[in-house]
Amino acid sequence: MISLVIFDCDGVLIDSEVLSFAVDVQILAGYGIEVSSDDLALRFGGVSYAGMIESLNDEHATAIEAAHYQKECEDLLAHLFETDLRAISGIDTLLKSLSVPVCVASGSDLARLDMCLGIPGLLDFFGARIFSVEEVANGKPAPDIFLHAARECSVKPENCLVIEDSPAGIIAAGAAGMRAVGFLGGGHRNPEDAEMLMQAGAEDVVGDASELHRYLANLRLANRP
Repeated sequence: MISLVIFDCDGVLIDSEVLSFAVDVQILAGYGIEVSSDDLALRFGGVSYAGMIESLNDEHATAIEAAHYQKECEDLLAHLFETDLRAISGIDTLLKSLSVPVCVASGSDLARLDMCLGIPGLLDFFGARIFSVEEVANGKPAPDIFLHAARECSVKPENCLVIEDSPAGIIAAGAAGMRAVGFLGGGHRNPEDAEMLMQAGAEDVVGDASELHRYLANLRLANRP
């Protein structure tokens, strides 16, 4: 029986990934790494800055320092988010309809989560139930952040349902012993990504917040739209 719905943040609650990957492309070019937003979304969605930079350093024989890179990105994104960041269309209606507790478990740090959820007015849906990768040892695809969220919410892993837009997040949920639904409602995703999320272990994939609303209502976790 599901008694907690765990939401990833970027690409599930807020349409931030398309903005973030555009900034990555710009900054990585300055390090001599030419890569597209689509490639970054496919390979590194849900992965921490440290994990992404480690992989890119190995591939391109570069020596980018992850903490410095993260600061470069977040300085640019802070200004971009103020003007361009939006909640995923329909996600506020969905959150209002849920009949079980919810939380956020994200690969972002707490300061960014506070900003990203605050700008589109989503903070109040979660209160203190906002959990960051900086609170655990390992980021996704390790299960640490989801297990931490479940413990803090006093819910067994098998009673959690995770909503994720990335293969890394789906794999992390499975490793935590949780059910997971793939989400394609962010601007960085397209219908062809459904197979990728199913292969990662999603029990199903939904296209947008309205479809997710119906899915959760069918599980009796939300009021019917």
